[in-house]
Amino acid sequence: MPVLRPLAASLVLSALVIPDPAQAQPPDFTVTTIASGINAPTAAAFLPDGRILVGQKNGIIAISTTPVDQAPVTLATYMVLPVDNSAEHGLVGLWISPYFDSDSAVFVYRSTGAQRNRLSTFKHLGSSALPSSETLIWETPVYSGCCHTGGAFAFLPDTTILLAVGDDYTPANAQDMASAFGKLHRFRWDGTAPDDNPFADATPGPLNANGVLKTIYCSGLRNPFRGHLDPQTGRFMIGTVGANNHTLAWEDVHLAAPGANFGWPLCGELGRLPDGTCDDPGFTDPLITYPHLGLGAAVTGGVTYRGTNYPGIWNGRYFYGDFIRGWVKWAQLDALGGVVAEGTFMDTTLYGGTQANFCTQFLTGPGGDLFYLSYYDLPAFTGALKRVVHVPSSGPQCVNAEADLAFGVGPQLSVSFSAQAVDPLGGTTTYTWSWSDGAPAGSGPNVQHTFTGPGTFFAELQVANALDTVVCASIPITVLPHEVEMNVDVLLDGPFEPLLGWMRDELRVQGLIPDVEPFSALGLTPTAGPGATLTPGALNNGGPEAVVDWILIELRDATDPSVLLDRTPALLQRNGQVVSLDGVSPLLMTAPVRFAHVAVRHRNHLAAMSAVPLDLGSSALTFDLRDPATACFGTDPRRERGTLRTLWTGNATLDGKVSYVGAGNDRDAVLVSIGGTPPTAVSSGYLQADVNLDGLVKYTGSRNDRDLVLVTIGGVTPTAVRLEQMP
Repeated sequence: MPVLRPLAASLVLSALVIPDPAQAQPPDFTVTTIASGINAPTAAAFLPDGRILVGQKNGIIAISTTPVDQAPVTLATYMVLPVDNSAEHGLVGLWISPYFDSDSAVFVYRSTGAQRNRLSTFKHLGSSALPSSETLIWETPVYSGCCHTGGAFAFLPDTTILLAVGDDYTPANAQDMASAFGKLHRFRWDGTAPDDNPFADATPGPLNANGVLKTIYCSGLRNPFRGHLDPQTGRFMIGTVGANNHTLAWEDVHLAAPGANFGWPLCGELGRLPDGTCDDPGFTDPLITYPHLGLGAAVTGGVTYRGTNYPGIWNGRYFYGDFIRGWVKWAQLDALGGVVAEGTFMDTTLYGGTQANFCTQFLTGPGGDLFYLSYYDLPAFTGALKRVVHVPSSGPQCVNAEADLAFGVGPQLSVSFSAQAVDPLGGTTTYTWSWSDGAPAGSGPNVQHTFTGPGTFFAELQVANALDTVVCASIPITVLPHEVEMNVDVLLDGPFEPLLGWMRDELRVQGLIPDVEPFSALGLTPTAGPGATLTPGALNNGGPEAVVDWILIELRDATDPSVLLDRTPALLQRNGQVVSLDGVSPLLMTAPVRFAHVAVRHRNHLAAMSAVPLDLGSSALTFDLRDPATACFGTDPRRERGTLRTLWTGNATLDGKVSYVGAGNDRDAVLVSIGGTPPTAVSSGYLQADVNLDGLVKYTGSRNDRDLVLVTIGGVTPTAVRLEQMP
């Protein structure tokens, strides 16, 4: 947990529900104090009957003698547990068993006098529990550090448990896979590792055959103090407190995934890109992150709101706070688990009023309200239990708003929406649906809309009565990537035959085209990884469908085409058609976005790219680089060959330019390829300097490759250079 100091104040046994005098949250919301004067509250859990357990860092657990809805709320001692209350140690977590009706079990995570972080259950006896009823579930080895106890926890539907443990103030522990510290663990109720854990095997004992602790589910965590399992999506989100160098540190919320390594300490104060993601692709990037920027910070995650007391727009949003900064923010996730919208819920800078002081836990309580624990409640510097209540205005009140689909494969996805609202004035409500794709708005409680993707879109519902209009919902809809038939046509100038309007296939005839894509060896690794291979028989066709060579098709970002989205190897036929690796079928690519630039690359020709982003929102795309009317990026990116266009040849060094003299020129590459002397020598094979693709590299004589370099730069001034027209 964040650094917490024990307080001398005693527990206040009775407290009135008192509205805060000023608002620090959006209109129609108010914060009430349910109980105050609590000594360093760190954890809370609601019993099924609406009463609440509140755990203090010093090991005292209190219980409300009535449900929290029945003011005034009175707190009484429930159980006192021995704990190591030094520094950040102590009682950290409380949870109610999902089978409470039958087992009456209360789970407690705490630091013991034996210097172990322990998860145990205790038997609930109605208004108390006895320390002697303890059943040990799981505990860490002996800790030696002051801090970083962790405490993110969840019951999974398969009856296993997730528990995150901090790094024991020793960063190296987080990457030590034999250490329990700095990890998210998954175990059964007897503390053993499930067989389907990412590092479990049949090796006897707690370590697998590679020396990895078998309970580890994720690694690379610093201080995973709070976690939340969204019951609707099954996502487990971990709020991980950042480091102490405020000029470099970041606060993170991680999304758990089997075997994920979140990078601490290698992706911590250092090892970050400007947006907070890890510069090492081997680490899993945070879902949410924000920098300290010279100020203190300590994230407190969080809870996904699934209640019905707030307007529908808040449903499904993940709330998290900052212990130091005193604000509460929200994030909305799409069907794939990515953040698609975010904003502020409580913040004195935005709304004025009082802060959400020193939050140690968020939870959803009876009726669906958001509750949180304040470790220090100003001005008394004692802790409190707070409740965020929505007070409807005279505007219409939303009952529900939903979609029949949250996601689906594109390019088109038709979604049905339905909603219900009531007018407290007894009048008629009107429904207006706005679509983030710019389509005309829909009206009525039941509508249908078709989204064209891929991408994430929002359906926003506004409901109005005679006096007011309220936003009832903002529903994210994700259109998943779909396959696009890439009807790309291109001619390479090197093997081009003007009289035919086709290309020669001499490499195929001589059996020189390799079975494995050649681009990875040249530094143009396909995004799906190196090693794509030809389908048997791919080179058997003759005539216009005979294969000339390998080719690369790229998708590039619509707004910044220097950003590569996808790079797929394919084959090029004599007639200019790009086909898949069987030499015949259309090339299929997955559309990562709706709009993207399309580029074509070859190993010794200059690449060309579409001048504008092309629409991938259909099942097929046409991009014909042979056609003079096809607009391309840059100036003079293709060679004019009568009524056709070809890619400029001669890029024997694959450096993005064709040059005849000077450092790294392509003429010398031809000379080197033949051995340097004599100039009449010839080399054969599948060679980079074979810019006319005839299977031979020649410096002089008929059909030599040097002359093509000279033609590409203009044929007159040998010092001229032709640059590849790519960003």
